[in-house]
Amino acid sequence: MVQRKDSGTVVQERRLEEYRRILSVNPECQKAVDICIKKHDRPEEKEYLLVWAPALIEYVNWVIKDAAGKGIKRLYFLSRDAYPMYLAAAKITEKLGIDIDCRYIKVSRYSLRIPEYHLLGEKCLDRIFISGIDVSLRKILRRAKLTDTEIEEICKEINYRQDIDNVLNRKEILDLKEKFRKKSSLIFKYIDRHSKEAYQNCLGYLKQEGMLEKISWAVVDSGWVGTIQKSIQNILATEEAVIRVRGYYFGLYEMPDDITSCTYTAYYFEPKWKIKRKMNFSNCLYEVIYTEAAPMIKGYEKCGEEYRPVYSNTQNPNSKEIQKNTELLLELLEEYLSDGSSELNRFRPICEKLYRRVMGDPTKWESKYYGGFLFSDDICDENIKKTANELTQKEIKDLGVISKLLIMTGISKKVIHESAWIEGSIVNLDKNIKANLRRVKRAKYLTYLRQSVKAMKNR
Repeated sequence: MVQRKDSGTVVQERRLEEYRRILSVNPECQKAVDICIKKHDRPEEKEYLLVWAPALIEYVNWVIKDAAGKGIKRLYFLSRDAYPMYLAAAKITEKLGIDIDCRYIKVSRYSLRIPEYHLLGEKCLDRIFISGIDVSLRKILRRAKLTDTEIEEICKEINYRQDIDNVLNRKEILDLKEKFRKKSSLIFKYIDRHSKEAYQNCLGYLKQEGMLEKISWAVVDSGWVGTIQKSIQNILATEEAVIRVRGYYFGLYEMPDDITSCTYTAYYFEPKWKIKRKMNFSNCLYEVIYTEAAPMIKGYEKCGEEYRPVYSNTQNPNSKEIQKNTELLLELLEEYLSDGSSELNRFRPICEKLYRRVMGDPTKWESKYYGGFLFSDDICDENIKKTANELTQKEIKDLGVISKLLIMTGISKKVIHESAWIEGSIVNLDKNIKANLRRVKRAKYLTYLRQSVKAMKNR
């Protein structure tokens, strides 16, 4: 008797076929994928080969072509998001004989912001007091490397009597930032102390990696707000006043207010417009898939004459899956570049069609599998949760436009519980899926419209 497949399996198989049809506009890549897929039975392995790897190749190919055209001789791929990009770029430049030195540099928002804070003065609070998923005051102040004792002292200084582990909404975070700016001297004293302690080793590491050498170079990363590039520029500028840093990014929602001496180039979207792409995209899911199976970089230490990165004690919680994805990417690149290198010059864009489906309209299998990966949106790499956080219908409803407007105007004191990948959370809840997706899409639309208008004004 033939065993019938359940509906979820049938839907996922149809989705994989849909991905294959999208990939068909790049026949040499599709051929390589087909060869590799025959060696793998697991659905997550097939989907990585059909979706995540080809979309990554598209972005990396664009970076290499643009950099080569501008005479850039060195590309620094920033850990950890850009690790698979680095692997692909190194293979492609070697295969095509392109004169670009691809390097992987060990940095993080945390390892760069801590030594940068003392260079920013009061503006450092703008990097520290930012919203996120389930943010508390303790979580905010740990971004500046403050100890529990220091946190207690500065809270006493401003007479803050609330529980420092209470979750804050966005307006409360902004109000607290202004309160600390106006009423606390200790916060700047402690931030300055920790920052200066970390500065010299960080600068030494960046110099050791060749960032002050007289060669045209750029950084490559996933993107989002572009602050890592500005941190690098600020730190290097203390050693060499006239230094310009270029950056390549998959996408940019915003850019720092001060982009002096920085050039930003984004592939998929930038602050102005491309709203539909942003609505159907999840930067958090992107970071979950494209990363390195290694801990976060906390800072740097000097060992003899060498500067070395210091790793967090917290391992990447998805190391096993990430390591497998890395192996799949290298396998596909080996097959593809064996006879498909000529296609790279005419690789047709496919990532929008792929990401719009897997991120913006996932199947139940995709929501369950990718939503089960663990993720932290904080620079300290703490408060790890499922990528598709488990939310109730009420919590999803609170993510709508009206709820957010009431909070930002101060009418509502409600705390919003968010998800790194809200579409995955909605599908996993399995209630009112279409209505809930429409609700969050409307909220995303207004958010990105506001960002676009702001970017146009600042142009």
